[in-house]
Amino acid sequence: MNIIAILALFGLPWLLLKNCSRVKIIDWLSPVVCCYGAGIILGNVLGDLWPSKISMEISEIAIMLSLPLLLFSTDLLGWFRLAKTTIISFVIVCLSVCVMSLLAGKIFHGKSDEVWKIAGMMVGVYTGGTPNLTAIGKALAVKDETFIIMNAVDVVMGGIYLFFIMSVGVKILTKILPKFKYSSDHQEETIVEAGWVTLSLKTKFIRFFQQIILSGLCVGVAVGLTLLITKEMSVSVIILLLTTCAIGFSFIPKIRNLEGSQEWGNYFLLVFCVAIGSMASLKNMSNASLWYFGFMGLVMVGSLFLHFLCCFFLKIDRDTAIITSIAGIFGPAFVPPMAQVLKNREMLVSGVTTGLVGYAVGNFLGIGVAYLLK
Repeated sequence: MNIIAILALFGLPWLLLKNCSRVKIIDWLSPVVCCYGAGIILGNVLGDLWPSKISMEISEIAIMLSLPLLLFSTDLLGWFRLAKTTIISFVIVCLSVCVMSLLAGKIFHGKSDEVWKIAGMMVGVYTGGTPNLTAIGKALAVKDETFIIMNAVDVVMGGIYLFFIMSVGVKILTKILPKFKYSSDHQEETIVEAGWVTLSLKTKFIRFFQQIILSGLCVGVAVGLTLLITKEMSVSVIILLLTTCAIGFSFIPKIRNLEGSQEWGNYFLLVFCVAIGSMASLKNMSNASLWYFGFMGLVMVGSLFLHFLCCFFLKIDRDTAIITSIAGIFGPAFVPPMAQVLKNREMLVSGVTTGLVGYAVGNFLGIGVAYLLK
């Protein structure tokens, strides 16, 4: 059963990614949601036969490898050289989420002994994305059931906002915020594709091992320094040091431009999703209260209101405000479709980079807010 479990945990994400473009339901729900669902089905159908210990160990390994891989391609210095309004808008996104998470934590503090952890995870997911939510959840030792419920509610809330902003939201903000000022020659910026798909199989294997070694080195450094500083295996310290180490490597151009880091980072994130889903008990999840929706709704709606209100007073243009909001809440993957809706390709590079920066800062902000509430 252990061997079957390992094959399932590593095989299912590969199958889902392989068929994402072919099967509409996978593309519509997203591989992340499908992996959570597959894990939940596996764990609950097999019940006591499923080796939860194996799932726990693989989930920890997967998230530790995923974080550095996702962060290696971050061009932090390049982002600071972007238009001032992009940086200001994203800073407002981060501050708005932090303020509303702290407020929601105070309001719902009596609902659960994990409210302070949930607030921290909300900061992470709405400034960076799912990788931050998972990393902060691990760092703060959130219960598996809580983690799954939060992801389920986040999918619902996120879907509502995405549908709103891509439809009537753009039209409403067009009447409130200034127009985007294009560059003088109005040339369209394009994202430099990594070229992962065009690489030979041999080169892909070489890149894979290079990145796994680098990611493993980051984990080793983070664990070693944590033991040296705290004299114990403090997961929160490990996550922060791991993030710092990975960002440090991203300053090296050869590492930052290695093909496949995003692809492999997303793959290991999906392995984590299947593993953590398999440990969630549907029986325990069914007993969850609706206050989760109230908590996450307050954080999302409140932070969006603060963000767009500040953009109005600071006269930040519509496209910058929307793209930085999408980059913070959904991550860089949702920037291109949003840029297409706005018919503004000049925001592609800055939007994707902002999403990657969100990966980098989300863990620090989330864990910081959590411990402030605690």
